Formats: sequence, C-alpha cells, structure tokens
Amino acid sequence: MQHYTIRDVPDDGIDILCTMCKFRKSFEMAGLLQKYSPDLYLDIFVRAITEFCEHRQAYSVLPPCGAYTPQMETARKAVTDRNAEKKDRRRQASVERAEAALLQEERAENAVIRIADGNGWRLYEAIPLGTAPKYRWQQSWEEACPEDIIGFDGTVPIGRVFQFEPHITNRDVWFWVLYGVEDRKRTRPGQGAGWEQSRLLAVCRVEWCYDTMIEKEAQAEKWRRGKNVQSV
Repeated sequence: MQHYTIRDVPDDGIDILCTMCKFRKSFEMAGLLQKYSPDLYLDIFVRAITEFCEHRQAYSVLPPCGAYTPQMETARKAVTDRNAEKKDRRRQASVERAEAALLQEERAENAVIRIADGNGWRLYEAIPLGTAPKYRWQQSWEEACPEDIIGFDGTVPIGRVFQFEPHITNRDVWFWVLYGVEDRKRTRPGQGAGWEQSRLLAVCRVEWCYDTMIEKEAQAEKWRRGKNVQSV
C-alpha cells in the first residue's frame, strides 16, 4: 500500500468522514501544517481523528467502509502526476544530452572535413570589406535548396557564400567557398554530407552578406566614436 502524507494533498483542506454514521470533520490545510508535521501519513491521521467513531478502521485502497478521507485519492493523483512530470523531465534531459553529444561529434567531423584534401573544396577566401561580388551569383536549384546561393564564372559553378560558425572562428566574417581542383570540379554540387550539407542550410543572399558586414562595421565604428567622445 502506498502511504501518502499531508504534504501530498493538493487541496486547501482535509475532510474526514464515515460511511456508516454522521461523523464528519474538516480541517484547513494551513492550520494542519501548524499543528502537525507535513510528513504525517494520512491513514494515521484518519485513525487518530476518528478515535471515538465506532466504525473506524484502518484505511485501505478498497472502497471505504467506515472512516476515510477523500483526500487520499487527490493525494494519490498529485503524487502520480508529479512522478510522471519528473520522469518526462529526465527523459527530455536525456534526449537533450544525446542531441548535444551528437552535435559535438558532427562539429568535430565537420571540422575534419573542412580541412581535408579530399573534400572537394580548394580554399576559403575572406570577402574584403566593401568589395562587390565577383562573377555572377544566383539561387541554385530553387526547388530543392531555395536558399542555396551559388557563384558562376560563365556557366561553371565556382562556389558558395556562407558564414563560419562562431565556434570555428569567433568572428563575424563571411567567406567565399571555391570548388576543388580541376579534375574534381562539380557541374552541380549535390547535397553532400557533414560540413558541406550543414552549409547548404546556412547560406543566404550575397547582397545581404555584404550589407550586413558593412552595417555591422559602421555600427562598431559609431560605437567606438561614441566611446571616445565620452572618455574625452
């Protein structure tokens, strides 16, 4: 039998009554907690209060015959719900830990792919601040990758634009990614895997890249000027 305490009762009070006579008493929870320990078992509390009821008997999980309290059921439900909530939180925490570990593994794998010779990329070039995009840039394969911005020299794809993630460079810098050596050049890059696949999901418009860079640089310069004025 599961024992429930006064602490487990979610109601504002506890009612004790008898199914065989007119015995009935009600207690406010605030008063009970001042007089009794919150760890007092409900069945013991019922037996103590019904000491002079001739029909009293030990409380059981069966339908009561004699003295009982309906708060036993509300306490049971409250404890069950609380345990279920704790279980859900533990399960969610476990899932989040697994996802974090998987993400860390993917980042490590992507970092290896990024610097490997056989990944199809030739080099990474930082975009000089304030310069205009080279060649012709357009959205590629809109039906599959609507935000995949690809660069073309004539009809030959030359690369993508993306931003290194903070854990890679700790700087807000956009890069051109140029494709690999001649014998490995791709006419239509696929979805790829690892680092390349993650980049397909993070690319945005070239013009926006430049505007953002210039805007952030202007904001930083404005902030520096304001700080210098205040110091003077």
